[in-house]
Amino acid sequence: MPDDDATSGDDQPDASPPAEATAERPAEDAPAATPAPGGEGGDAAATEPNREEAPEEPAPALTAGADPMRELRWTRLVLPVLLPVGAAVMIAVFVLNVSRIFLAAGSTGSIVLGVALIVLILGGAAGISAAPRLRTSSIVMMVSGVFIVVISAGLVAAPASVEQKAGPSGYVPPKGPAVGTVEVDALGSLTFDKKAYTAPAGIVQINYVSKDGPHNLSFDPPGPQINLNVGANATLSQKVRLKAGTTYVIYCNLPGHRAAGMEATLTVQ
Repeated sequence: MPDDDATSGDDQPDASPPAEATAERPAEDAPAATPAPGGEGGDAAATEPNREEAPEEPAPALTAGADPMRELRWTRLVLPVLLPVGAAVMIAVFVLNVSRIFLAAGSTGSIVLGVALIVLILGGAAGISAAPRLRTSSIVMMVSGVFIVVISAGLVAAPASVEQKAGPSGYVPPKGPAVGTVEVDALGSLTFDKKAYTAPAGIVQINYVSKDGPHNLSFDPPGPQINLNVGANATLSQKVRLKAGTTYVIYCNLPGHRAAGMEATLTVQ
């Protein structure tokens, strides 16, 4: 019965679905994405993995700024006074100690030291200018070293610089040999070794010896108007003319020394 077979074949459904249906099925069968709360931003949050939030770093503490009034006082009041005064003090100390060295070195030694000092200053300036990359700290160290050396040499030469080989200006020592010698010792206790000295009349050589510290020896009128300045642990000799039958008063005229007991008599026989 051909009609029945044809009818039954038409009634059976086709096993293979249409191509359009097959292409659309994956989209229809896929599970719908659950929208995240928050509206549109939820889509991005759903696709990113959960991340642990890093702890917030504490904000740095605020430091107080410099006081403008204090800085103004420092730059406008203190520095303009401190810098010139400090420079003047350093120059004065340097000149004082250099003069002590020159006095202790004598006439020839002072010339040699003066030339050496000039060469040192000019050579140092030339060396610094030839090294533009030289650090400021290095320059300060070199200048400080020279300053310390000069001060040390001045302190060492101070006693010798006090000693003088002649009396004050205008005093002319007598010519001729001395008929006698008188030694006067200045002690550290601000006294002489004796309270009374004797000497022969005529030209006498006085040896003034300092046992401790600088001292001075002077005569009250009518004695010879001389000032014998002697350094610490040094001796100074000077000739004077003394009159027979006269008693002179000798003393140290440094401030406070005579009142402390540095006074004695010199009797001429």
